[in-house]
Amino acid sequence: MNRFLLVVLLIMLASFSTKAQQYRVNYLPNDLDVLEDYLEHINDTFIDNIEGKHSSKVKKVFKKKDEKIFRTVKDSAYSFIPAIDQKMGAIAQEIYQKNPSINPANYQFFIKNSIVPNAACYGDGMFEVNLGLLTSLEYDDELAFILCHEIAHKLLNHSMKKVKARVTTLNSDETKQRIRKLKRTRYGQSRAALLVMNELSVDFLNHSQEAEMQADSLGFVLLSKTKYNTSKSISSLRKLQREEDDLFFSYRVQLDSVFDHESYPFQEYWLEEEQSLFDVSEKINDFTSTSKDIKTHPETEERIQKIKSDFKLNSLDSISGDTTYIKSLEEIANFHSIQYTIDLNFLDLAIYQLIEKYDRKIISEEYYYTKMASVLKILYEARENHHLGKYIPHKNNLSEEEHLNTIRLFLHNLELSEIKKIGWAFCETHQEKLAHHQDFMQTYQFFKNLNP
Repeated sequence: MNRFLLVVLLIMLASFSTKAQQYRVNYLPNDLDVLEDYLEHINDTFIDNIEGKHSSKVKKVFKKKDEKIFRTVKDSAYSFIPAIDQKMGAIAQEIYQKNPSINPANYQFFIKNSIVPNAACYGDGMFEVNLGLLTSLEYDDELAFILCHEIAHKLLNHSMKKVKARVTTLNSDETKQRIRKLKRTRYGQSRAALLVMNELSVDFLNHSQEAEMQADSLGFVLLSKTKYNTSKSISSLRKLQREEDDLFFSYRVQLDSVFDHESYPFQEYWLEEEQSLFDVSEKINDFTSTSKDIKTHPETEERIQKIKSDFKLNSLDSISGDTTYIKSLEEIANFHSIQYTIDLNFLDLAIYQLIEKYDRKIISEEYYYTKMASVLKILYEARENHHLGKYIPHKNNLSEEEHLNTIRLFLHNLELSEIKKIGWAFCETHQEKLAHHQDFMQTYQFFKNLNP
């Protein structure tokens, strides 16, 4: 058997798991070398077909991209969750089977550890789907459209066209003249050089509004050949619009309720901040994928209206869709979006998600109390070892993330002795109903030993 066909088969087989393994998460694949060989094969196959002017330089850009992707894999930016691969793969198979012009032999979808509802195409057959997207969608049809949209970027060669345009610009007489002039500049040379570099850099994940609309149209056509409801293309874009409208972290977390216990009441000064010497008004959002000027999916409302107009869609959002896979995908993604923030010690994000998902009845009481107790234990150890600033940024007065900032302020205001008491009060309050839970009881014992 051809080696790379064997690799594809191994990856497909790895997607299946028993129900008992449903929530098993790996931040690295079981066989890293096999995946590296497969990704190199995808990239090499793509690069071999690059022709035309400056082709050697274009190939070098894509080769460096491949190397960067694999470093990102090693840095645990992605998750390898068999249950998600299996269920998302079933939706992708419907798209492939009903669109035989697509050759998915060298396609690989990654699940990225990001709460931003987004997906992306790298151009050579590598795609990303963020966990935040899977927690935002309601129907299989919506995910199917987004997959069709990203596949359309690949079929339309948008990344290739962008890279070729940038390489051509870089090697133009005009750019060479700018660089020669820059070298003669006595003052501000570094700043000017950075400006030129930024202008000529290649971002594989950001496309022009025109390219996004082209991918919407082709994606809609691909979707129309499947069993999925095309009207859900509109609702899926509205989910992506959350990124554009800065609706992340809009849930008001009530810390003074969560951490208020009879044995150790909440202290108001835990949410007090020092007055800044500087008065600032302009806000930024730390969790948008890019700046407002270069959104990954720009001007979503215009895209929605274009689809409605081009394909004669009325307001069809009320039409029901398929939920065969998405509910299970959402459940797994919700649990994992919490777990990876805990595993990576992003405690502000972990606390926010735990409170929000518990209040919205997405996670159970037992899961909520057990994970929150473990977060408090990690918080204590980070403060004790002087690592808190490494994992949790300070409150940023320039940030729009009001509720996340509140959590950050709270965590940095706590003294070690206060974290010890909060952890003990939290565990003691809920110990009776979780006496059967081994993980919770281990954390309970940890704080009990600190509070003799």
